[in-house]
Amino acid sequence: MAKKAARVIVEFEDGSTVGSDFEALPSQLQFELMRQPFSAQPSADPAKEKYLYLEWEDGWKEVLRVDPGCSAINRYYVISRIEEVGRLSLDKEDGYPELVEITRRPMSLKKIHFTTTYLPELERSDREGKKTDHFFTLSKGKDSLADIQSAFKQACVDAEIDGATLRSTNSNESKKLQTLICKKMGLKAGLRTQDVADFIAGLAQTIK
Repeated sequence: MAKKAARVIVEFEDGSTVGSDFEALPSQLQFELMRQPFSAQPSADPAKEKYLYLEWEDGWKEVLRVDPGCSAINRYYVISRIEEVGRLSLDKEDGYPELVEITRRPMSLKKIHFTTTYLPELERSDREGKKTDHFFTLSKGKDSLADIQSAFKQACVDAEIDGATLRSTNSNESKKLQTLICKKMGLKAGLRTQDVADFIAGLAQTIK
């Protein structure tokens, strides 16, 4: 299960420390901290985690692990000010939605795979002063899971790696193999590199 950051502690040379609640930090700083290698540990059971698989019109693909309580995507919209930022809202079991920021070309997001596959289509744009809100409909498309699994299996064949090898190698060697497979599949980390590693480890449990 992905753990949420609670506090950030900074220690100085003299041993003194200062701290802050993680949620009090600027969103961009939160993003940068959480994508650092020290911020995530391998999942104990990657196949049971939940992931967003995002695909853009130019072929770029990202993987992002979300809270296991997320059950469905309810909306996607983009806010345009100086920059464009997309926000993907997911329903959660506790009633509080999970918001995921899409910072890379949010207007060009082509496909979202979660529990099923969604195709974002621009519905309307509302302008107010210097801000424009773009709202998208999320129509259901052909389920991409089979295609993702097929692409994974082909990447393993191309790299001459089998599922048993991926599951049984030590952590250092496994990371090298996962990196190789990600490269062949064209997968990037949406936030944490560990998310992609866990995604690949979960797929590895589906093949022989």
